Amino acid sequence: MNINLKVAMALCVTLSACSPARVVVSSPRAGSELRASAETELRAGCLDCLLVAARQYEAIGDVAGVVRAASMIALRERELGMADDGDLDRARALITSAPPLPSVVAALPDIVDALPPLRGGVAAVPVSDAERTRARTLRQRRDGWAATLKGAAGEDPAAAYAWLALACDTFDARSVRLGEIVEPASALADVPLIKYRQALCGSVDGSTLAQLFAADPRFVETTYSIGFAELGQRPPQLDEADRLFRIAYAWHPRWPSLTLAMGGVALTGEEFERAHRLYQETLAMEPHLGEAMSGDVRALTYMNAAEPAITMTDSMLAEGWVVGDAHYWRAYNELKLARLDAAWADIEEAEKALINAAVPKLAGLIAYRRGDLSVAAARLRTSYERDASDCETRFYLGAVYAETRNPLASDTLISSVSCFDDANRDLRGAIDRITASDQPRDRAVRQVAGRERQIAENNRFRAQADDLLARLRIHR
Repeated sequence: MNINLKVAMALCVTLSACSPARVVVSSPRAGSELRASAETELRAGCLDCLLVAARQYEAIGDVAGVVRAASMIALRERELGMADDGDLDRARALITSAPPLPSVVAALPDIVDALPPLRGGVAAVPVSDAERTRARTLRQRRDGWAATLKGAAGEDPAAAYAWLALACDTFDARSVRLGEIVEPASALADVPLIKYRQALCGSVDGSTLAQLFAADPRFVETTYSIGFAELGQRPPQLDEADRLFRIAYAWHPRWPSLTLAMGGVALTGEEFERAHRLYQETLAMEPHLGEAMSGDVRALTYMNAAEPAITMTDSMLAEGWVVGDAHYWRAYNELKLARLDAAWADIEEAEKALINAAVPKLAGLIAYRRGDLSVAAARLRTSYERDASDCETRFYLGAVYAETRNPLASDTLISSVSCFDDANRDLRGAIDRITASDQPRDRAVRQVAGRERQIAENNRFRAQADDLLARLRIHR
């Protein structure tokens, strides 16, 4: 983004406040030409284009034009999950101090304010009190706003864009077809601003977005949405998504949804330290963003940074964010630090919220370390029943059986040995595939090292299982 331009907009959108910075319009003809240029920039549709349009409308004292452009800027920032730069507040301040504006223009800031933020092109579920308040306002006023926008969508590109945002993100897709949504704006279908929004309606049309970017290199925000489309491929195209996200980040780093997405890609690619940095960058902009807290807990855990991970789970619990997960990861890291009583209290809370194989497995390990073998056996059996492919669960269950002289001990330990052998064979195959891939070398080296560590860990468990089997034979 042109940062100087953004600053100028922030300072100058109140018309009476900044005459020294205003462009001088020397004649009616110059004013007409600047108005035409502003409308062209608005139609061009990229965020930087909208910023240019707002500055030009401001320069000629066109309050309606500034409100339209500022509303589009705010809506684009919300759709992209960028930090709020206050454009709606400035637009509202202009409306209150200006002569009456056309009804559709005057309504734009309120409509934009009520629309939900997007997460990768999908309307986010309200989680904060402010978001729930906006959602209630939207439910109450949507039909009236829809009628206002629909009536102007064939003539005013700002109204058409707001109509598409309202219809695409809040109408029930099962009852309203895409053709019905785009029809009111069909007269402006070739306008880049409208083509961009249609490409995000229902699903991401990466091809159209790529064409817009190729036609106008200022349309950098398209790389963010195309990156999400790449993540939606099967299998996800992590490298291409990461490349596109890096382009978007270089253009506009103050973008919490982008840094959150980049953190997720880094976490999936086992770049745990980079993921941690990106999640921290996200939280610096959005301190209450639960997805960033949850991702950072995993990154810190995989970095073996148990204390910081516990601190982050404390933040998750304070925010009420995925409480079951928070208790699970806090218990996981407390076990690493041998805080067994605290770990047990947390895993019991996790069991109230989560039904999977991981929670009873961790509960079994904690109980085993606490010496409560009957509880350990029960929890590990539950985990094994839910996921028989987990070799560690089989091993620990066999170890508990061996200590309690359970006749199932030998068969369970023998089964774990076979399981570790199969797992190591799969890991070696994965190493061969990684080595032969064309992914970045540093990532390949890191992933190979991680799988080699897992093979070594499996061999350690396997040796322990063999040792326990030998002892069982001696005691027979």
